[in-house]
Amino acid sequence: MGLARQKFIGIPVAVLAVALACAGYFVLPERYVASVSMVLVTPSGGGSVDRSKPVAQTNPLLQFTDDLRTTASILILAMNTTDVFKSVGVTEDGPTELTIDDGRSNPTLLGVGTTGPFVYVQVDSDSPATATKVLEAVQERLEQELEDRQNELKAHPITFVQLQDVVRLSPEADTSAKLQGAVGGALLGLLIGFGAAYAVVRRKLTMPARLQGLAKAAPEPEEPPVASMVAEPEPEETAPEPEKEDVKSTQDFRLVSKADGNGKGPAPVDLDETGPIDIVRGNQN
Repeated sequence: MGLARQKFIGIPVAVLAVALACAGYFVLPERYVASVSMVLVTPSGGGSVDRSKPVAQTNPLLQFTDDLRTTASILILAMNTTDVFKSVGVTEDGPTELTIDDGRSNPTLLGVGTTGPFVYVQVDSDSPATATKVLEAVQERLEQELEDRQNELKAHPITFVQLQDVVRLSPEADTSAKLQGAVGGALLGLLIGFGAAYAVVRRKLTMPARLQGLAKAAPEPEEPPVASMVAEPEPEETAPEPEKEDVKSTQDFRLVSKADGNGKGPAPVDLDETGPIDIVRGNQN
């Protein structure tokens, strides 16, 4: 309903539905239906012949029995074969359809079809002339079938059961198929139009989310290091530290006293052996 309220979607979809409905109505061919309802009746002289007695005249409309319903069922079964259909001009997958039953396919006979020996014939064709031709051929074949079966059973001609027309309808245009085509075209137009609009709207809604997902998945580009514009100061040269004398190397030393008479000084004395030396200071004159 939200899409239908948008004028850029609702109006084009409505135009498409109307166009397909018109196409379905005019493309499908117009059909014509012709039908006849018949009933089986017994002869006025009855179903038996007794030559020793005069023939009694009875009303055929008062002689409907289950026997006639059985005869009608036999005729219907005999007529619903492929050979019979071909003989009257109806082929499989052809433009003409033929229905032969006891009236159950006709709503007007549905209530009385189970109580009387009816035979209902309906022809549905794309041409009124074809419908009329096939209907007449079916009636002739029914009468011939009924007569042949009675002759095979060696029934007397006076007792032959006959077919009597009850209602005969000339070919009439049937627009139900064209209306079905129009309704189907309109539904198809609505389905295609709103389906395409919904797909486009969903694509537009999901596109930003996809772009965001791609942006998160893509690695960020590394920035090149910026060169420092200020030169770093060069490290100052420091004077080397003087080497420290090894204390051990100076532990050994010699004490020099005044020269003795021989001009030789005393022998060096090791501090470790002599221990600490006391220093005595005196006053000079």
